[in-house]
Amino acid sequence: MRIPEYHPLAHCAVHATPHQFTIGAHSYPPDAIITGNNWQIPVHTLSARWHELVNYYGTGYRVPLAGLVFDTTAELDALGHFLPLIPHLEPIQRREFRTKLNALLSDARLQIVLFRARTVIPATLSMRAIIAGQLLLCFWRRPDILAALIASHPQFHLYVDAQSYTRTGGVGGGCYSVEDHRIMLQVERLYEGFFTPTPNVCPLLHELGHMLDGTAMRMQKTAVCRGELPGMTANELTDFAAGKRAEYHCYQAWYHGRPPSDGRMPLGHPYVFQTDGEFLAGYWEMFWRNPHTMATVSPQLFAAWCAYTGSDPRQFVGADYMGYVRGNREFYQSGERPWPSAIQFHVAM
Repeated sequence: MRIPEYHPLAHCAVHATPHQFTIGAHSYPPDAIITGNNWQIPVHTLSARWHELVNYYGTGYRVPLAGLVFDTTAELDALGHFLPLIPHLEPIQRREFRTKLNALLSDARLQIVLFRARTVIPATLSMRAIIAGQLLLCFWRRPDILAALIASHPQFHLYVDAQSYTRTGGVGGGCYSVEDHRIMLQVERLYEGFFTPTPNVCPLLHELGHMLDGTAMRMQKTAVCRGELPGMTANELTDFAAGKRAEYHCYQAWYHGRPPSDGRMPLGHPYVFQTDGEFLAGYWEMFWRNPHTMATVSPQLFAAWCAYTGSDPRQFVGADYMGYVRGNREFYQSGERPWPSAIQFHVAM
């Protein structure tokens, strides 16, 4: 009987037939056992659960092994592939994380629903836990900000397929409505960045940046979003503005064809310089996905957000997702002119 270890396989796609369970490029018999940290689960149990979920959700259920294990066992260890803080927590902190996660999942103010066409159907535990857990991770050391976000009654609407998503007004696979305070995502986009050992794209984090901007607007009772994070103190806002200003003026230098003499490039793609909201959302995702690079390229903004969140993602994100970084550098090196920027707030000298 084969006993494969879970962690090297957590990112792999899964598929089942009556006689084999495939994880990535390897197949395992029903009597094999997947082993994690202080837990085991027979392959036949995972296979039965996979068939059950695929029969119900159809193509809307395509998850890496980590998602299936969590949907089968609710083991916090499995959720660690999606939320890299978890493996770095001490046992007492893990229990605290579990308690707070359960509290979020039972809080009626946090709306996480799944649609097939216009019908609400039950979301899987991993769908709900990835969303609630991401909020908890971002504000693990800022429970006051997390409380303010939950008090704003945020909505997360997931859709099992593209047709269900577009019929209700969704665009681009993921979007945020400031009027409804609602993130809309095709459910496959919740998992798409987790089929590699180092997690990559994360539309949820990007749209969460927009939602935080909307939360700040509601808290401040302003008429428009200003590309700000909720609950910032005067000092935190000053530090954020300094970091944003440095990136913006670097971008403007490239836009006007006068890049810095040292060749420095903005960390962000021209897309994130189109509006204050896109700047916040784009850099918020990069703060959590490529913190090592951001700390080097955008040290002021990185330090400002470390202070604001109380967390330094470099302590638990072992390797950056370099896709964004390479793509952005390639644009500036291409000779193509960056796009005009409509950023308004916190960039004046």
